[in-house]
Amino acid sequence: MKTFKSLLVTLVVVFFSQLLYAQQDYTGLYMTYNDFLQKKLSYPVECGSKNGKLRLNELFGSSKGFVIQNGEKHEFDKKRVYGYRTCANKNYRFYNNSSYEILDTAGFYIYYQYRLEQKVKGKGAIKTDEYFFSRYAGDPILALTADNLKKAFPANHMFHHELDAQFRSDKDLMAYDSYAKNYKVKCLYNDSLK
Repeated sequence: MKTFKSLLVTLVVVFFSQLLYAQQDYTGLYMTYNDFLQKKLSYPVECGSKNGKLRLNELFGSSKGFVIQNGEKHEFDKKRVYGYRTCANKNYRFYNNSSYEILDTAGFYIYYQYRLEQKVKGKGAIKTDEYFFSRYAGDPILALTADNLKKAFPANHMFHHELDAQFRSDKDLMAYDSYAKNYKVKCLYNDSLK
């Protein structure tokens, strides 16, 4: 009897995990920020499918991209689309003809962007990790700095004081608290609301 119950529990867990995995195995576009909030993909393409793909044309800074779905090509303008989801289950937002990875959405949005920058003195390009934020899903994306956070939350004086006390520079704002499993700036923000 114990063997039967454990087998049944195992089968149920495997079934539901496969069901969840299958539901998230798509790439596609979020036409609006409401679509993103509701996780509603337009032109969904099954990952690994030979009948579809998502192309962003970012190499040359094009404002156009396209989705091939079931053999049909659908062109889109990045200025009119909120963002997209990749097969790696990462969400991105388009803003000013650039893509920003959405890292966190609780309280306010944190974004990441990988950039190659030319050094004035020296050879070649260097990789930089840049972080940004927006107060809400549809708000402008700003550089993640203490000054910009204070401007975005002008009435939250406790948050202002904590930013000054806890972070020496803007680079420190992306520190991650492995115990709380959250970014420290988000922990401070949440604490300031209590």
